[in-house]
Amino acid sequence: MKIRSFSIGLMATALMVAVPATNAWSATRSETESAIAAADEARKKAASVGGEWRDTGKMIKKATKMLDTREYSKAIGIADKAKAQGELGYEQAMSQKDAGIPDYVVAVGTPKPAVAEMAAKAVTMGIQAIEVMHNGDTVVIERGHDEDATLPAEFLKTERACPPFCVQPISAGEGVETVGEIEVLDYLKRATAGEAVLVVDSRTTDWVLRGTIPGSVNIPWNQVDPQQQGMFGDSGDIYLQNLMTEQFGAVQTEDGAIDFSDAKTLVLFCNGIWCGQSSANIATLLNIGYPAEKLKWYRGGMQDWVSVGMTTVK
Repeated sequence: MKIRSFSIGLMATALMVAVPATNAWSATRSETESAIAAADEARKKAASVGGEWRDTGKMIKKATKMLDTREYSKAIGIADKAKAQGELGYEQAMSQKDAGIPDYVVAVGTPKPAVAEMAAKAVTMGIQAIEVMHNGDTVVIERGHDEDATLPAEFLKTERACPPFCVQPISAGEGVETVGEIEVLDYLKRATAGEAVLVVDSRTTDWVLRGTIPGSVNIPWNQVDPQQQGMFGDSGDIYLQNLMTEQFGAVQTEDGAIDFSDAKTLVLFCNGIWCGQSSANIATLLNIGYPAEKLKWYRGGMQDWVSVGMTTVK
């Protein structure tokens, strides 16, 4: 009886071991190689339009190594995920192109790096970098390449007293569009191309000296007094009057009024969602009659800009 019980137990153990082995080895090498080839084809297709995900290639390499250990089913699972990533990356890149992202935003006139490197350094799908003019010099805006980089010290705080550092609403004024980084890049490029666009850093000089967005101009909020209501006949409003006509492209008519028909589109920003300097500038501009459709607000400001590793200049 003891010998029989031992034999039955041994057979049961062997059966338990055999079950997972059968599942893990059920696929063939040929099937696995086909799945890996399909994944790599999807990756290459995504890369051809700038939509390759960073880890797709790593997943394909991992699945390929499993050929040596004959873990075919696991390898197919990983390859299928890599294929899905490639297909999604291609669809995302093509959808952004269909949405009308300007061709001039894609390239900066420099040789394209290897596909894997491009995917790691891209600003977003379909956009690698752009060139802008800043104080007469050409500056390339791109994302940083140091994977160990951290936020600058001035943007590490989470506790800020309100006032003055109050969280801002999603809208800076009726009719004023709130924009993000991709839209800011587009406006910067349009300004560099000579269009009637101006990207405005509304912060005080001490903040600007720590770094700003390339291509922007500094018009501090405290020099555009939010208490002024656009009475251009008063001597105290000379600064605003000159600002409107000399920098913003508005025209003063013979009767002393301001014509904003040909005024520039302004994109204003400051330190981020806890900073009210740019929204104060926008309130002033709206009060003096600046068209709301010509005002854009980059609510995320410098905090969001540096948090995604975008180029800054001092």
